[in-house]
Amino acid sequence: MEDTADSAQAARARTGDGAEVGDFSRWPGILRLALGVLLPPAAVLTNQELIYMSGVWVCGLHYSAALHVVPVLCLILCAGAGVTSYRDWQRVGGGLEEEHGSAVVTRTRFLALCGMGVAAISALLTVAQWLAVFVFGPCMRA
Repeated sequence: MEDTADSAQAARARTGDGAEVGDFSRWPGILRLALGVLLPPAAVLTNQELIYMSGVWVCGLHYSAALHVVPVLCLILCAGAGVTSYRDWQRVGGGLEEEHGSAVVTRTRFLALCGMGVAAISALLTVAQWLAVFVFGPCMRA
């Protein structure tokens, strides 16, 4: 009986199907992978919309420091999604590909790498949108 358990554990170690990888075959792990890819672009779009919407409000109050709150929160969301994707990538062993990896390991590695890339690009876009807040005053109209 022990030989069967040891051989199953050795097979899991070879394929990367340990307890950590088992999390990615159920909905909490899959949701975490999906949020790593989908949350940063949603944060960038929300950042752009809220900056445009709050411009008139900030112009009326003459309190332009309020425009800096939204980009900071969006950068925190992008960074959090990137860190989560990085941790997921580390949990399946890192690297780019594995010769004897299962479909769950390959999918998790791909989505985690995509999540890190999307989070980095989204953070860069958020910073670019934030620079416009510094350059243009809230009461400037075309």
